[in-house]
This record gives sequence, C-alpha cells and structure tokens, in this order.
Amino acid sequence: MASIIAAAAIAAPALAGNGIDPVSGIDFVRITHPGNAPWMGSPPQQFPPIPNQALGRGGVGYEYFIGRFEVTTSQWVQFFNAAYDRPAGEPGLPWLIPPTFWGATGTTPINNSNPNARRWQVPSGNEMRPVGNISWRMAAIYCNFLHNGGAVTGNVTPRENFLSGAYDVSTFGNNGTGGFSDQATRSPDARYWIPSWDEWLKAAHYDPHKNGPDQGGWWAYPNSTDSRLISGPPGVLVSTNEIGPPVPDPNGVLGQSNNGWEAQHFPGYSPFTTLLGAYPDQQSPWGLFDVSGATTEWTEGIRTIDGGGMYRVYDGSYWNNLGSGVGDPVWLYVGATEPWISDYSHGLRIASIVPGPPIAVVFASGCVVLVTRRRRRG
Repeated sequence: MASIIAAAAIAAPALAGNGIDPVSGIDFVRITHPGNAPWMGSPPQQFPPIPNQALGRGGVGYEYFIGRFEVTTSQWVQFFNAAYDRPAGEPGLPWLIPPTFWGATGTTPINNSNPNARRWQVPSGNEMRPVGNISWRMAAIYCNFLHNGGAVTGNVTPRENFLSGAYDVSTFGNNGTGGFSDQATRSPDARYWIPSWDEWLKAAHYDPHKNGPDQGGWWAYPNSTDSRLISGPPGVLVSTNEIGPPVPDPNGVLGQSNNGWEAQHFPGYSPFTTLLGAYPDQQSPWGLFDVSGATTEWTEGIRTIDGGGMYRVYDGSYWNNLGSGVGDPVWLYVGATEPWISDYSHGLRIASIVPGPPIAVVFASGCVVLVTRRRRRG
C-alpha cells in the first residue's frame, strides 16, 4: 500500500496539477496557459487620474505553481522552529524577527544549551491564521529553507540551508547609493520563490476562459468579477459605504474581504484572527483565496525612486487598509518599501516550479484527492 501511495503522489502533478506539497505543506495551484496577453485595460476615468501601473504587465511565458493561500501560521512555525534551533555557539540567522501578528505561541526552547534557541507551537484552530511582520528578506530566507528540503527530521537544519538556494543572502545589504544590493530575482534553479509581479498579477486577475473556452481575459478584481469587493467579517451582512469603514447592516451584503473593517464595529470578530479561506465564494480565476485582505503579499518587483532609492513591490490589500488599494483593482499595486521592513501588514504567497514539487493530497486509505479549479463567473 505504501508503494501505491508513493507512486500516486509522484504522478499527481500530471493528473491534476493542484494539491498539497509534502515539503512545505503549501496547497499549490498550477497556473497554465503560458504566453497569455498582458493587462492592456484602463482604470475608471476620474480626476485626478488613477495610475495604470499594471499596463503591459501580467504576461507570463511559462507554467508555475502558486499558493492557494498566503503563508499560514503552521507553515511559518515549521520554518521558525528550524531557524531558531541553532547549536550552542552558533550565531542566530540574520534578518529573522518573530511575528507579532500570527497564531502561534512561544514554548520551551528545544536546545537548552543555546540561550538564543526558541520554539513555537500552534494552538488548535490557529493553523490557518495569516502571518504578518514578514520582511522581503525573511521571505527570501524562507524560500531557501524550502528549496533545500525544509526542516531536517530529528536533527538541526544546517545553517547554509537558510542562506542560499533560491536567493543568496550574502548579497543582502545597501548598495551605497540609497538602494539595496540584494539579489534582484530568484536563482535560475530555484524550486520555491517570491513571485514576480507578473506572476502575481496573472494568478490574481487573469482568466484563461473569461470570454469562452481558451478565450482569456482580465478581471478588474481578484474574485473573478469587475466589481469592488465589500469589506467585512465573513458571513456578516455589512454596509457598502465606500467612504468609511463598514458597519453591520441587516439590509447590506455579506462581507467579501478581510480588509478595511474594524473589530470595534463587529463584536466577536477580529480581522487579525480571521482564518485564511474564510470567504469561500471569493476566489481568483485560478482558485486563490484572500488576494484581497489578510496581509499584503511580497513580489520580486523593484521600484526605483528619485535619489537612487529602491523598494520591493507588494500587492494585495491588508487587514485594516482603507486606502486606494481597497478591493485590489488590477491597475494598481498596493505599495513598495525597503526589503528589510517587517511591517505588521506584510505577508507572502509562495511560487514554485513546474514540473514539481510532487503534489498530492494523500489519505491513509491510499486515495489521492484531485483539487479542481472553481468555475469562473461570466
């Protein structure tokens, strides 16, 4: 039976292309239709004009995997427990800062000979909590960790497994002219990486069957519609006021996005404890959840500014964001900042290579569950 399960797991990408990656625990979605047309639309006309930052972007010439969800608390705990389990005398890994906004709690260090060792656990029910406070450099180190096989069972994960693979951490620093010297894009053989902005846009907004079978097109918003998402707790009727934060409204509509609403208006609810996937009807054309809401998501995009400064681009609105990115229209990215900043709003969605990693949802019975994309809205 074990050999049957193993064989099924290896074959799963060819069968369905979607499923749980055994290395990372990430539920990956396969993004197909290489060579898609980029976004060539325009934002609504108003004064002052809305920038069309995505014009000509979003075309991708190859297939790739991307996470159905943002990185979860359970996945980040596996990474941090391995990263903070260092042998006595070994310095801590650079750039890593424990999150404030996630669902884990601290517990007894696993390496009592090293005063810097730490460990976290995930209380039941918190596994799918999103993770904030992730800097771009932390995201890159996580990709290295996954690239090199993740946590080493029963042993300390070698330090070098965190420092190279997808990104060379030795390049991280300042370039002397106001920017950074970090490796600009993933290594050619990277197995896991921070998605490029084009990859991110395609997975969030492009529908290969929007106008009919294999007749692709772009949706304005990342829930397969051209209508702005309504902020509010999941399953709660809310007002549709676009000026201020939503409030309960028995004549309103169900909340569609974990952004822009405040716990003070909804007793018993908090945007910071709302689980990923809590809005099952709000998915991108490929089946991605929470593109709008929870945390922003890092990309490999680089924005240069006057004076030589350089920022990394992130997209997707976050918990209490009520700015211009509300609803996450395709034509705007939410923001950009230095790669060492670990704001509470910053999170991550991981991309991976095709073919592989071997993906399947395998149960003890030996059955493999194939995950299919949701039907798109016309």
